[in-house]
Amino acid sequence: MTLMNTTFKNVPGGYVTEAVPLRTVPTQEALAMACAAQRINGAYIKDTRRFSELTNQTLFSNKDIVKFAFPSTDNQVPTDFVKPTPTAEDYAEVAEIHKWMKRYVMLGLADLGNFKHEMIQSISQDTVPVNNLGRVAFVPEFVKRDKHETGLTKEIRIEYRDSQYLGKEKDNVEGVAKILDKRYSQQWESFNYVAVIDGNLVSFMNKFEHNVGDMKRIKGKVKAQGKNKLFSANETRLNYVKLYKV
Repeated sequence: MTLMNTTFKNVPGGYVTEAVPLRTVPTQEALAMACAAQRINGAYIKDTRRFSELTNQTLFSNKDIVKFAFPSTDNQVPTDFVKPTPTAEDYAEVAEIHKWMKRYVMLGLADLGNFKHEMIQSISQDTVPVNNLGRVAFVPEFVKRDKHETGLTKEIRIEYRDSQYLGKEKDNVEGVAKILDKRYSQQWESFNYVAVIDGNLVSFMNKFEHNVGDMKRIKGKVKAQGKNKLFSANETRLNYVKLYKV
């Protein structure tokens, strides 16, 4: 789908047609392309990564895939970019995204944080300004994380509402932990984990990636104790953490 307007330009001797990039994109098409980018990359890739000139391989970020798929005067499309074609599964994912986002509209937007509000607004109209395509590119990842967080919040509030603090500051902690949540921090180049030991919540950072649901033997020291900001449950923050196979 080439998104170009055809206009007539007045030149000596008459008029000629001229292709002018559109300033908006149909929301359904932009969102389908965002889902295609998520599928192709297997995750949300924030930055485009150019590899060796010899192989001429580039891993385009989700944002760049969506932006380059709908050329405008705001961006130059690289010669090695190949526009993906959204599949039926991508369009089905678009329908699921709208269904999930509609929950917030029904609950009311006034109580939402700015970030969620921006995500919802980015796909609430029939068309999207081209300068908002980067935000639309993140929507599939946002919904994926939001679904996980919603399910995890429910799980913690039901199963771990009686979470207790472990030890006191600088005490050693050891046990078998189940990983409940992970988020990558680019600032620290590490994963931030939430896990549970004997029904008690702990959090820690670790440079190695582990999967949600993994069981690991854990050793660490108590750094701090307080309420988890996301789940409002007692949590022990650990540092100097080492993880081992159970």
